[in-house]
Amino acid sequence: MVVSNVSQILRLHWLTHVWKIVLPSALPMIFTGLRLSLGIGWMVLIAAEMLAQNPGLGKFIWDEFQNSGSDSLGRIMVAVLVIGLIGYVLDRIMLALQAHVSWDKNTVLR
Repeated sequence: MVVSNVSQILRLHWLTHVWKIVLPSALPMIFTGLRLSLGIGWMVLIAAEMLAQNPGLGKFIWDEFQNSGSDSLGRIMVAVLVIGLIGYVLDRIMLALQAHVSWDKNTVLR
């Protein structure tokens, strides 16, 4: 097992090495992956609602598209904006969690 120079100098146990050195340095990348997967999961959820006809925003959009009435386009646009707003809120929640947990305090809610 490869141990970093810091671990060798401090004579850290391998579990302490993982907990104090490896995990804190990997947290920003872990949260980047979590944020990306949350966004993709949200998109897939809406698409699955469209295909499976489960009640939700996806089914609402699909039904409005099929109706194609005079008010349908406006309702579809509002639903798309709501989907985007919910995705944005989910991303901000994950970013706030990252800022709370991570050692990197430069992660600011932008």
